[in-house]
Amino acid sequence: MFHLLGSLGLAYLAGSGACTNAAVVGRGLFRAARTAVGGGYKEAAVEAIGSLAVPALMTYGSMAALVMDVVEAAQVLARPALEEALDRPTLRVA
Repeated sequence: MFHLLGSLGLAYLAGSGACTNAAVVGRGLFRAARTAVGGGYKEAAVEAIGSLAVPALMTYGSMAALVMDVVEAAQVLARPALEEALDRPTLRVA
């Protein structure tokens, strides 16, 4: 039962990610085609290349936000222990 639900969940996540990336790339390529029809071939090339790079940049941004959330949560969890450890006097042997 759990294997079936896990497989369905993974398929949903992969499918939604693929649809989102396809929509973003398609939008960029459509904008590039519209620019090329207007005569801006250099700008169209830049938009086409940029549309292919957008999914990677979106993934990078999402992963960076996830890492920052994890670091922030770790700080919140560790702060009381660190404050307690720093408040205690330590004995130093000379």
